[in-house]
Amino acid sequence: MEQIARAAGVTKPILYRHVGGREEFVAALTARFVGDLVERLDTALSDDSAHPRAMLAAGIDAYLELVERENALYRFLLRHAGEVGGGEVLADVVHQIGHSMVSLIGERLRDVGADSGAAEPWGYGIVGMVHAAGDWWLEHRTMPRKRLVEYLVALVWDGMGMTVVRDLQSATTADERATK
Repeated sequence: MEQIARAAGVTKPILYRHVGGREEFVAALTARFVGDLVERLDTALSDDSAHPRAMLAAGIDAYLELVERENALYRFLLRHAGEVGGGEVLADVVHQIGHSMVSLIGERLRDVGADSGAAEPWGYGIVGMVHAAGDWWLEHRTMPRKRLVEYLVALVWDGMGMTVVRDLQSATTADERATK
């Protein structure tokens, strides 16, 4: 709180007067971050006319863009939210996002006459995968965000088996061209 007050150019008592205690402050930050995230994801996933693969890419990119732009806040919330009661808010948003993915996937599977039983594990699995990959990426930055989105969409949409097969086929074709 001392660092925040200093950065804001106010004293700690003035900061506390405006935001309450540490718990209230972290809860307000968490609510703001979650609100931004939910709004971005709703926008990205709401275009029913878009191809589902494009919607998936837009949703993953919306998440990664926000955690990249708000990296310090994101890290702070992950580190401190559980200590002061914001953990329930973050857990709830993970559940909300997972539920949205489950609904979207389930609808698409039913639309094509497929078994929608996979929607729940896939929906929550996608959320967990994107979160974990985003954390890794924020820490290492070995590629641009756009490339990470492409990789994650390829894994989710094409499946790892098809992605690897396609890459191997491309590499073999390139090797064949190089030897001719």
